[in-house]
Amino acid sequence: MIAIPHAFIVDDEEAVRGSLGRLLRAIGVPSTSFASAEAFLEHYTGGETGCLLVDIRMPGMSGIDLLEELQRRGSSLAAIVITGHTDEDSLRRLTTLGTVGLLEKPFSLAQLREMLGRIVG
Repeated sequence: MIAIPHAFIVDDEEAVRGSLGRLLRAIGVPSTSFASAEAFLEHYTGGETGCLLVDIRMPGMSGIDLLEELQRRGSSLAAIVITGHTDEDSLRRLTTLGTVGLLEKPFSLAQLREMLGRIVG
């Protein structure tokens, strides 16, 4: 069991959202899923606690764009970025956004637990 009050999953792939939700439930972390950054922002009030699991590449607003917007809004959500592809520019932008870590697809439950463990210290 990991002491994270809630996880917000933002990924355009339904299968990834479903898998992440099942993995999080298995370790006792409740979650809510969103198919896009825009859908998450419609829900986001600024008072949420927990963590954000966000895909770096999505149609429309990217995961990095979402993290930049959350930073502008003063969000305190810890972020774990999920990606199938990384490039130097994206990695450079992520270092300024306070991300907890980067999970490359496919990843294991152990890797996810390790990243979540960084959040709760």
